Amino acid sequence: MTAFYIRTSILIALLFFPATGFAESLVIGLSPYQEKEAATAQVKSTLQFLTDVLKPGDSALVFDAWHIRTLGMFTVPNKSAYRHPKAKLQANRQVVKALLTFAKQAREPQGNNEPSVSGALRLPQALRFIGENYPAIQESDLILLGSPIYDDPKEKDFSMTGNHIPGDGHLIHARSDTPYGIKGQDTLLNKRRVHIGFADERWKRDDHHGYFVKRFWDVFIQRQGGALSTFTSDLPTLLGRVKAKSPAPTQTYEMQDTDKLEMILLRPPVVRDELSIYERPLTTTPLALDILRQAPNVEIGLTWECGECDLDLYARNGASSEPLSYLNKHTPAGHFWKDWIRSPLGNAYETVTYHTPVDVEQLFLAANFYGGHAPDGVKGELRISLNGQTYAKRFHLQAIKGNGGEKREETLEAGIPASAHWLVFNPLAVIGGFVEAPVLSRR
Repeated sequence: MTAFYIRTSILIALLFFPATGFAESLVIGLSPYQEKEAATAQVKSTLQFLTDVLKPGDSALVFDAWHIRTLGMFTVPNKSAYRHPKAKLQANRQVVKALLTFAKQAREPQGNNEPSVSGALRLPQALRFIGENYPAIQESDLILLGSPIYDDPKEKDFSMTGNHIPGDGHLIHARSDTPYGIKGQDTLLNKRRVHIGFADERWKRDDHHGYFVKRFWDVFIQRQGGALSTFTSDLPTLLGRVKAKSPAPTQTYEMQDTDKLEMILLRPPVVRDELSIYERPLTTTPLALDILRQAPNVEIGLTWECGECDLDLYARNGASSEPLSYLNKHTPAGHFWKDWIRSPLGNAYETVTYHTPVDVEQLFLAANFYGGHAPDGVKGELRISLNGQTYAKRFHLQAIKGNGGEKREETLEAGIPASAHWLVFNPLAVIGGFVEAPVLSRR
């Protein structure tokens, strides 16, 4: 991290950009959770940047983007004598002192009730703070230097650590429901170009993960009237784009039509590098009963053909266990994943993997048509992989629109569909050789 902020190329590059007027439109947010040396270098770079770009009459706000508090307003008096960098610093002695003190107090997170990521920012709260208290009256820039991974110990259920990303459904809810809620804030970031700069890319599991993190913040900012102009670990490039007032890239992301408060768990690279269950060759070879009663390496996958629909997979290994689903992504026995074989988002794939043996005769599998519309119902495929073999069964869910998960408890409790929005699968019927097996008791 330290090397990122200490690069002398930053200071050299800053000196060669032409100065432009910023009025009271420039805002810079910093993280208190970083190495002291890195924080000091970052503050010095920030001060160098401000003395370079601000002209007499201009000012810029600097704030702590974790604790959401102002560190100071760097203001250049509207007199020609204050064109010199030293004069600008002298006029802002108190702000300079406050920033250096902030850097001196910075440190890496130390556990307990602190975030677990270096460079932690509370991005949703920081953007709301600026939008509510410093609305832009002209095109302006907001720089946030720190990690794009949101991890507030007070809101653990919404942490982006561990390969989690918020689903788009958060964005239509209020702040009282989720920290990512932006209901009623359609114009909060009007005229704001947002630049997110991080020390390095260690927060990113791989490019697949990085894509979805960037995509979420892009949609989050866009839906509030702003634009994510820069998302990079290259600070000189970020500052250069600010000085040049570069517009946001033309690429935009479509928001998914869902109201689901879902923290999506992306499959880690080590799992995704294996051949996906959706890409494995299928077999119809029956399995011996002794294997079915202690089946190893069980994986279940659900996919569907309606691009505007949202289906949910539920898998329970035994009557007493809690089902794995988007509501419960981890149990001692397995994990629930949301898959996208490719980016950008297309049809989603719901996947459950077990790392303990499964009694297939006691395996409960259900699907719910949660959201969207399908005039002819939803067609799809359920796959089960075990003992190195993969089986599949087509299905047709007759409901024509989602029900938001209604009748969930009734279906899970009784083991039979409580409405036309639900399907309950007999796993033995999916596996070749057991098509005539009786429906199993789910109690």
